Amino acid sequence: MRVGLLHNPLSGRNRRNPALIRDILVGYPEVLCAEVNTPADILEALKGFAQRDIDCVAITGGDGTIQAAMGALFNHRPFSTMPSLALLPAGTANLMAGDVGLGRFEEKTLDQFFTQARTGHAKLLFESRPILRVCFPEERAPLLGMFFGAGAIYHGTKMGLETKQSIGRLGEWGAGLIMLKFLVALATGSRKGLNPISVRVTAGEADPQEQEYLVVMVTTLDRLFLGMKPFWSTNSGPLRFTSLRVPYRHLWRVLPAVLRGASHPLATKDHGYVSDNLSEIRLSFDSGFVLDGEVYTSSKPQEPLVLDSPGQLSFVRLPAE
Repeated sequence: MRVGLLHNPLSGRNRRNPALIRDILVGYPEVLCAEVNTPADILEALKGFAQRDIDCVAITGGDGTIQAAMGALFNHRPFSTMPSLALLPAGTANLMAGDVGLGRFEEKTLDQFFTQARTGHAKLLFESRPILRVCFPEERAPLLGMFFGAGAIYHGTKMGLETKQSIGRLGEWGAGLIMLKFLVALATGSRKGLNPISVRVTAGEADPQEQEYLVVMVTTLDRLFLGMKPFWSTNSGPLRFTSLRVPYRHLWRVLPAVLRGASHPLATKDHGYVSDNLSEIRLSFDSGFVLDGEVYTSSKPQEPLVLDSPGQLSFVRLPAE
């Protein structure tokens, strides 16, 4: 397996351990390495990898680096055949790498991967997942990733970015603390950071519905931070859509079940809860949103964002020890 490595030295864990990648690559001279920081860097590196017949792109970076790589792969198509991806959690939150990544951010993980790639990768596992695409109403390239969030998710992510030297730098534990703050606010009736947003939702073939929501999320991941799986629909469709509408009822009875991906008899649309698996979702709302930990806004919020899936990517996994 021919491996090309996209290495972002500015990602959180790479900054804290700058020698890790450099030292391990000494033992694997066949691995092509490109230092990248911007989406333009990533696109040029991928074009070079394609010319060298790379069939697996390893990424040591955060969710923003991975997202930019996915965007380059689908929007610009530098490869005639899509390469597989091997993700090392070198960022801060590492939402994608936590679900479809190689393993822990340590020398042992990369050593195992590079050794398997060199010797024929018989023990490596490959898992295909749909990719999420966000298409803007304005003239703007689509964004590619695996997790979209609005409402309280957007406000919580902004809080994490603003506290990057404290809560934000704790990765998924920091996200868990922000989630705890959100739940405490719900329990105490506080409205700080929990102002509902008006969202016009067109899900699949259903008629548009405009309502007030606290949370809207769409993902192709199997798990979120701290192992949460807040999606429980059994329908087919590549996009997992979950929302919490205002007013909601029975939150504390429903929450333990739905956070682990189990249905609950009280988690119904009439009580404010929706979980579905869809092929396309259209969302119109006057607020920012999050894609894989990065914050965005649309210049035409009155027109819908279109969320769909342009296809799948294969992710490389190491066998469990």
